[in-house]
Amino acid sequence: MEDLDEETRAQRKKEQIEYRNRKKTSTIFMLAASAFEIIETLVIIIALFVLMSFLVFKVLDANQPWVQLLFQISLIVIFIGGIVLGFFIYKKVMKWAIKKFKLEDILLDDVKRHYIKPTEDEIEMELKR
Repeated sequence: MEDLDEETRAQRKKEQIEYRNRKKTSTIFMLAASAFEIIETLVIIIALFVLMSFLVFKVLDANQPWVQLLFQISLIVIFIGGIVLGFFIYKKVMKWAIKKFKLEDILLDDVKRHYIKPTEDEIEMELKR
């Protein structure tokens, strides 16, 4: 009976160590992903701003009131559009990175589900557990 207890303890200890390693890896991945999202969104917003500025000052006559109004409205659209576009690109890049570097095995299930939608078979397997 003591052998069974020792085996059970060893198994539980191994599972706890594995869980802590996966949690640590997931935390590092999420921090890096968040930093990537912030930088990438800022780059998109700045690029869109530079493009709009080029159009206003080089292509259109910037002294006309309608061009100034267009520029002011476009700043708001660029900011919101940059955030939305950055979010979509971030999701695609993180999904690609998880598959490319085979991170499915070392990340927590919650983190994987955040980026990769589970298939119907995976959902059924989780429900059976």
